[in-house]
Amino acid sequence: MSKDCATLAELGEKQVVRELITRLRPNGVLLDGVGHDAGFADLALSRDEVVVLNTDRSGENLAFKLGLAGPEAVGDLAVSHAVSDVAVAGGDPCLLTVCLMLPQETTLGYAKRLMDGVESAADRWGIAIASGDTKKNASVAIVVTVMGKVKRSQRLSRSGAKAGDLLVVTGQLGTMFTAARAYQTGTEIPTFLQARLKNALVNQHPPIELGLALSRSGVARASTDISDGLPSAIFDLCKLNRLGASLDVNDVPVAEDVWRFAKSSMEINRESLISANGDWQFLYAIPKENLERARRIALEYGATLSAVGIFTAGRTIAARGEDRQRRQLNLLENDAFSQVENKNYFEFLASNPPLLGPVL
Repeated sequence: MSKDCATLAELGEKQVVRELITRLRPNGVLLDGVGHDAGFADLALSRDEVVVLNTDRSGENLAFKLGLAGPEAVGDLAVSHAVSDVAVAGGDPCLLTVCLMLPQETTLGYAKRLMDGVESAADRWGIAIASGDTKKNASVAIVVTVMGKVKRSQRLSRSGAKAGDLLVVTGQLGTMFTAARAYQTGTEIPTFLQARLKNALVNQHPPIELGLALSRSGVARASTDISDGLPSAIFDLCKLNRLGASLDVNDVPVAEDVWRFAKSSMEINRESLISANGDWQFLYAIPKENLERARRIALEYGATLSAVGIFTAGRTIAARGEDRQRRQLNLLENDAFSQVENKNYFEFLASNPPLLGPVL
């Protein structure tokens, strides 16, 4: 029997760790390589630089569960999502640590391929894997901590937005949600959409390079990733900055062919695509006078920016839909600790909950 077919329980923790460590390629940032209790990084900080840190926990992603990708996608997702919060804050990711929490019946081959995904994502953004841990758990879970650095003057947090700043979204929203529902419900996907929807599930990669370029340019005042849906991100920025907002639903970037498919084949409204998480785009507060410069930067990275609304001095969070009436924006968000109507967030969105509330 191949060693890769042996379970972690059969091999033991130390052997598993040795097997995984020997697969990691050397990185010039680490002074003494991997395999120690702690990593030593040759990472000099100037007086103008600060450290940016984020820790995220993830599990087996939908692409793996649906059989669209192997364990590599599980490891890739874990790193990509942890890097997202660092990059949207302007942090250039440098180091990561990873804790694998795996059932004892997991095979060594699975663990190796998962770590291949971790390393592939780390390589994508030039990040060194500094250290980690492997422990027994009832289900697969990966905890990734990412460290980056940013100049003090270029850091972006959720605070800093001002009344009159534009709400600006990167990329397009709702594609991953549409793909998830189509695959889960067995809906036939048109040939011209198949590759795009599969890619949205398998490769959930945030716009890291664009995020770093925008922070370095100084065009934005505040930022957050859209990890729990656009309404949630808007409410977060408004609450922290004691502002209101006016969103124009018609300006929110959704791929029209994806929306038409979602509507015609699954009866999902555009507002649900707008509210979905999973595409891992970013939301910025950008002064009006900086918008064109920000868009030129995005073009350099083959990306798009869409102004979808404006921050207001009042605390009301409103939106305009097709009828152009000013209505209350409902807080729809992916909450890890609660379900709505005993449904997960994607199931809830598929029922087309109202994004817009009473007329104001």
